[in-house]
Amino acid sequence: MKDKNTRDTIAVFDFDGTLTYKDTLKNFLVYNFGHTAFYKGIISKSPILLSYLLRLVHSHTAKESLFAHFFAGWDEEQFNHSCEKYSLTKIDPLIRIEGRSKINWHMKQGHRLIIVSASLQNWIRPWATQNGFSDVISTEPQIENGLLTGKFRTLNCNGQEKLRRFLERYPNRDQYDLYVYGDSRGDRAIMSIADKPFLRRFY
Repeated sequence: MKDKNTRDTIAVFDFDGTLTYKDTLKNFLVYNFGHTAFYKGIISKSPILLSYLLRLVHSHTAKESLFAHFFAGWDEEQFNHSCEKYSLTKIDPLIRIEGRSKINWHMKQGHRLIIVSASLQNWIRPWATQNGFSDVISTEPQIENGLLTGKFRTLNCNGQEKLRRFLERYPNRDQYDLYVYGDSRGDRAIMSIADKPFLRRFY
């Protein structure tokens, strides 16, 4: 039985580049469409992607444009089925050994595990649930009449949006201890409130 005076501990993990060693959006697109169609899509969207790299447009705009190119008009059930199959068969080999070890350590300590990611929850959540995570906070696709519009229902969950979404779900910051694991500037905002922040490392 947990001591009533013991503070809760939350361990937040970024997903792409932190737990995984590959970008799962690219991996998921190749999984669904193959390399040729993927690179044709990248070429067709190169103006907006280049603008993003030059910081002329927001990451949300560039990512949404690429997502719409591939998935606008998809049936929601078809999309979720593809996401679940990908999640449960393709993500495990992408997980860093050190990341797996740290997940196991937190689980043994009885900590709450949460993924906060810019990737879409549809392909993160099945794997996360299977691996002991209690929550996934991430980008969500917009659905209308059972079809993907190609737009996002939420802002791209990166940078300040990661921090905002996390605190919206888990307020009362003084009532729990917080570990945060990340790998990029998009994680710095949420890492700024951590008791134990880890950038590009697990120990």
